[in-house]
Amino acid sequence: MTASVYSKARTIQGDSRLIVQRWLTAGWQDLRANLGFSLCYGTALVLAGWVTIWLLAVTGTGWMLLPLLAGGVLVGPLATIGLYSISRGRKGVASKGQIALVGGVLMIFALTWMRAATVLFAIAFGLRPFAGFAETLELLFSTHHGWSLVMVGSLTGGLFAALGFAISAFSLPMLIDREIDGFSAMGLSFNATTHNFWLSLWWGGTITFLTAVGILTGLLGLAVVFPLLGYATWHAYADLFHGDA
Repeated sequence: MTASVYSKARTIQGDSRLIVQRWLTAGWQDLRANLGFSLCYGTALVLAGWVTIWLLAVTGTGWMLLPLLAGGVLVGPLATIGLYSISRGRKGVASKGQIALVGGVLMIFALTWMRAATVLFAIAFGLRPFAGFAETLELLFSTHHGWSLVMVGSLTGGLFAALGFAISAFSLPMLIDREIDGFSAMGLSFNATTHNFWLSLWWGGTITFLTAVGILTGLLGLAVVFPLLGYATWHAYADLFHGDA
């Protein structure tokens, strides 16, 4: 492979808020240009989310909803892979087999976080049967142990999410674009986020905010948020690694 395949991201100077706005604007233009496909893609992901919630309810594991949502932030970028080719302007995946590798790493992160959440809950409240989602929320936010669990769990989940974001934010679009191994792509993504720290912080915060808005609408908003973020992610990658958004 040529050296350019492993070239690092450039460091972008300027107002991070305006740069992120530029990425979102480019993503919105792609969404509008491919409205039918984008909404179908997003709706399919929303339906998958509803099915997951239903399965949690019927199996009596509703207590897993919050850590599962947090874990979804880690593996969520995998759901937008199908959108990159549209923003890219051409079909084909340069490193198809390596996507599974990155996906596997993210899945391990998510499963580890969910296991950690289970252990933290057991430490705080002991082993007890699931009393219901509403009752569990009341337990979390009306007791001293609950608030301690929320704070510790948020910090722990935030660390998992930050590392997951750093290695996946740009590695997945890179694997669509370049013939490169998954570990190198994750390394270059981590390098891009650390060398554009404040910009990456704005971008990660924007992704978190828009995803939270989509979740609070009963997942309906994710039908638009998912494709928007997918397209914008490609433009973020292109801006950092090709010099064009």
